Amino acid sequence: MSNWIGIDIGGTKILGSLFDDKGKKIKTEKKSSKTTKGKEKVIDQLKKVLNSLFESAKDVKGIGIGVPGVIEKGKISFTPNMPLNNFNLEQFVKNEYKIETVVENDANASMYGEWKFGSAKGAENAVGYFIGTGIGGGLILNNSLYHGSTNFAAEIGHMNVYPQGPLCGCNLRGCLESLSSKVAIQREIIRRQKMGEKTKIKDSDLVGIIKSSTLKDAYESNDKLVVDVMNETAKYVGINAGSIINLLNPDVIVLGGGVMESLGDKLLPIVIEYARNYSIPHIFEKCEIKLSKLGDDACLFGAYALVKEKVGG
Repeated sequence: MSNWIGIDIGGTKILGSLFDDKGKKIKTEKKSSKTTKGKEKVIDQLKKVLNSLFESAKDVKGIGIGVPGVIEKGKISFTPNMPLNNFNLEQFVKNEYKIETVVENDANASMYGEWKFGSAKGAENAVGYFIGTGIGGGLILNNSLYHGSTNFAAEIGHMNVYPQGPLCGCNLRGCLESLSSKVAIQREIIRRQKMGEKTKIKDSDLVGIIKSSTLKDAYESNDKLVVDVMNETAKYVGINAGSIINLLNPDVIVLGGGVMESLGDKLLPIVIEYARNYSIPHIFEKCEIKLSKLGDDACLFGAYALVKEKVGG
């Protein structure tokens, strides 16, 4: 039986899994991505993950990789928070391991995983929101992963939901990412603290990027500041989802990423409420809004499926 490898490269970790032909995970390996130490160190960490998976493999037919940023024919033209700009990762891995390789944007890969194995399985048209440090998006249109004319499609995080809102990392103002990502959530908590509001979140929790588990603990202990901020976060996701529903008439919207994984059961009703309020009723009724089924594994499963289909396995 053939084996396949799926890899998820993120700003803090590199996660990899070995799959069999039926999509069952055989082994998983995880390493810190060590992005602050430069390109060579990140690649070295990737090779450690791959080499470990190969030790348990019989006959690897392909390697699929999801990575944040703009990907053009396997080349990472731009990626935030990682020293891999203008690097042809697909060609590098293919040359290093002499195996067919596919490199895809991580949110696209995650959406593909949800479509093949998760909450969007069976949908003809589906949209994914992946809410973590930033906000990634993925589109399945007419039973295909949609990339757009120049491979830049599905930047849902950079759709405008509040023109007078805060400046986003992309230098636009009022993007969904500037209001509903973990970076935005953390910034708003700090701002409100400085205005005199109290929170159970410690200053040490606000060094670096706040953990989704920290937000969950504060929310579930009825920390008023955190509850207000998170509910506002969900409101803007819902407003954006309403526009997406009107535009694309999808069967399913999938909400994934660390924030939704931790607090999805609390935030999902708010997202649905605002999506309903900001979409045409008849179109809204045709769309189901669901939490991710695959969670952290969505990118791994999507990367695996993409390379398996390319090879024809």
